[in-house]
Amino acid sequence: MEEIENVYKIDKKRLLNYFMRVKKSFQHLDQYHLIAKFLNNQSIGTDSANILEIINFYKNKLLDRLNALDFAFEWIRAQKIRLEYKKYLIRAQYPNNNLSLAVDDCIVKFFLKYDDYIRRIFKENIYEHEISTLYEIFFSPYEKEHFNLKEMLKWHKNKVITIIKGNLKIITNLMTLRSGLSRIIVKDYEGVLYSRKDSTKEEKKSTTQQIIAKGEKTIIKDVSDFNGSHLERILKTYCFNKREIGTIEIENAINQFLTSYFKFGKFYSYDEFKEKLIQSLIDYINSGLTEKVKTQHSMSNLGGKIFRMLNDFRKINRIKVLDGLAWVNELKPVLKKFLVQLLDNMFNPKLEKPETKKIDDLQKEENDTEKLDDVNFSAIFDLNLEVEKYREKLEALLQNSDKSIVEKRNIIRTKVQKFKMEKRKSI
Repeated sequence: MEEIENVYKIDKKRLLNYFMRVKKSFQHLDQYHLIAKFLNNQSIGTDSANILEIINFYKNKLLDRLNALDFAFEWIRAQKIRLEYKKYLIRAQYPNNNLSLAVDDCIVKFFLKYDDYIRRIFKENIYEHEISTLYEIFFSPYEKEHFNLKEMLKWHKNKVITIIKGNLKIITNLMTLRSGLSRIIVKDYEGVLYSRKDSTKEEKKSTTQQIIAKGEKTIIKDVSDFNGSHLERILKTYCFNKREIGTIEIENAINQFLTSYFKFGKFYSYDEFKEKLIQSLIDYINSGLTEKVKTQHSMSNLGGKIFRMLNDFRKINRIKVLDGLAWVNELKPVLKKFLVQLLDNMFNPKLEKPETKKIDDLQKEENDTEKLDDVNFSAIFDLNLEVEKYREKLEALLQNSDKSIVEKRNIIRTKVQKFKMEKRKSI
């Protein structure tokens, strides 16, 4: 038990202090709602409602000496384990890219001892399919638009059984681990193989271009540049086939773009990567557009759109120095929103408002407003607090509504954005 805690350390003191700040800010919430919000603020789960459902299910299965906050800490520890497992998987090589071998190898190296560790926080009467479901919840990176805990439990119950002999429960840990983790490991390794294949194609393409150039000036991308090849590809698909691009495809493209530059454990400031981020987005987006669409999305016009998109983000984050993983998490929703809007307007440019400001004008505008940044940070903090409280009220009002989770989420998102815009005018 100590081995897992030492290898995958979490700063419980820091996390507890942060939880107490959340508790102080939202005194009207009960313990379980607070823990759900605390976890969601740690970039865990899709929303507080789903997290709360999971906590309510597993809280009574914990040992009597433990509580829901202990469960939350283990959920956070699981993210560290996933990070180390992913780093290993990226470097791993298996004969003929054997997926079954990848699953067994990762289970033995990362999850077999963890299985013994995590079982010690639960009562002995917990069912195997409940443990298996927990693994999918803890280690799955994929957002579930239609999260349904009951359906997940039902699926795992059909895959793994609980064997009781007399008064003893037979531990079928390997079966449980495979049920909970196989789909995740296969999906992750397929992503690694896809990235390797994509990287090989890019290297061959670069080499061919250098040969064809024959003395002409050839631009060679620095290894620390953003790689938006996936983004370029989905834009071409959209332009040529007029096929709607799914949310997961957009998220994968954004993830590849950001993780190609930002490295876990390395620290960056906003000003350090701002210009490179904007220029890379311009290059890859324009490369993915057809000539017909380019006439309506010129280089300067596109640059202005990107600059505007990052303007509010810059005001809040320009003095921050964060590690690569933190910047990826900060930028993902911003770029996703921009790309979704770009795709929505791609073939209907008349609906777009004309961009009249050039990048130079926007740069001047940015420089003029920089003097106000230091003054506005406290106001921005207060704004975020007000927004969170407003969001909580909306969630409470919609809790007993007949609307689906997706409908509730869309209503909350729209109203919160409107509320935030109105409040920002007073800052």
